[in-house]
Amino acid sequence: MALKQGIHTKAGLSTQELDEVRELWHICNDYEHINIKLNWGTLSSRPAGVTNDFLYYENDRLIGFLAIYCFLSTEVEISGMVHPEARRQGIFNRLVQTAKAECRRRTVPKLIFINERGSASGKAFLTNLGARYSFSEYVMELQEQEAGILPVSGDEVRLRPAVRDDLELLVKLNTSGFAMPEEDAREYVIQTLDGEKERTWIAELGEDRLPVGKIGAMIEADNRGLIYGFCISPEYRGQGIGRTVLQQTVIDLKERYQVHQIKLEVAVENEKALGLYQSCGFRTQNANDYYELLIV
Repeated sequence: MALKQGIHTKAGLSTQELDEVRELWHICNDYEHINIKLNWGTLSSRPAGVTNDFLYYENDRLIGFLAIYCFLSTEVEISGMVHPEARRQGIFNRLVQTAKAECRRRTVPKLIFINERGSASGKAFLTNLGARYSFSEYVMELQEQEAGILPVSGDEVRLRPAVRDDLELLVKLNTSGFAMPEEDAREYVIQTLDGEKERTWIAELGEDRLPVGKIGAMIEADNRGLIYGFCISPEYRGQGIGRTVLQQTVIDLKERYQVHQIKLEVAVENEKALGLYQSCGFRTQNANDYYELLIV
């Protein structure tokens, strides 16, 4: 059997390929003392027939990897890495050019590259590529000894799992909470409702069960959770509802899903949300910088 060489495009990763990617991920993280964002839950449950992963082999050894994450039809997020011993050989550039061709085929106009702030090599590459810095997010993790999470009765605020009938409600919450265009919000909600590892909850207030917000989480196979898509309707903010929703979500993740590590991401400039998360025991672990590149 011939040795694997060069770029291999994949529509879904095998167990062996996931193991190879994870080994390379550990090597790159240890080398630069960083934590590259790869969204393991998404990598392990790719949609069939859609090319999203690009692997680069040298003599049967994986030395480069790039992943596309498509949440909207108008843009994709990209993350990747190259083995420290194989850098400065144009490998990642070849992976990017192959991914760009795939995105052009899918008529996706915008690429958003994720670069862990501590990666000087990643920043230099993106600068040379012509990508423009867009925004940054802190990655925060719940610290059990600092959580300070009090039992909540749920008499006023309750969470329930979102269902297909909540589609329009979730679209409205996303447009108001994140200023998303309605078409993008609808596409995003459908993906999260259909995902195998995603969970979305609706926050309801009082006996009338008035919907006032929503929160989501990705639950990975190794019992790790990532909270995302958390928003409260503008007219109900500042009343402590967000804190209760976050606390209930943490409790549910730990008790119902046996999640032992909980992370979330928050925009650097969102000081109110940052303060809320810190008060509930989340501490900043690192930061990711996002760079945009238009390809049309």
